[in-house]
Parts: sequence; C-alpha cells; structure tokens
Amino acid sequence: MAGKPPYPREARIVAVKKGSTEKTVTWYELRADHPKPDTLISEHETEQEAQDAKIRYEDKSKE
Repeated sequence: MAGKPPYPREARIVAVKKGSTEKTVTWYELRADHPKPDTLISEHETEQEAQDAKIRYEDKSKE
C-alpha cells in the first residue's frame, strides 16, 4: 500500500481512446504523481464523473 498522498493533492484528467478503429470510445482517467509519476487513480465513462472524482481527490477538508 502506498499510503496517503501529501496535501495539497493535485490530479489531472486525461482523455483516453479505447476500442477498435471502427468502435472507439473515450474514457477519462484521473492521474496523479503520488506514489509514482503518472499514477492512475481512477477511470470514468464521462468527463463530468472524472471532474467530480478530481474534486473529491483534491478536497482539502480530508487532510
């Protein structure tokens, strides 16, 4: 287990195309640099879900 990341937490949303060339879908990954650079935190079907997860991840009240 990597442990809790330091605060303030910072994350970014990355759009990723998945699927075959005929049937491509876009997923949104939440990534952070803890415990290692470009660590995958979560995957989401919509950008809004990813944005909500980013807000929860960066919430300073959880310090």
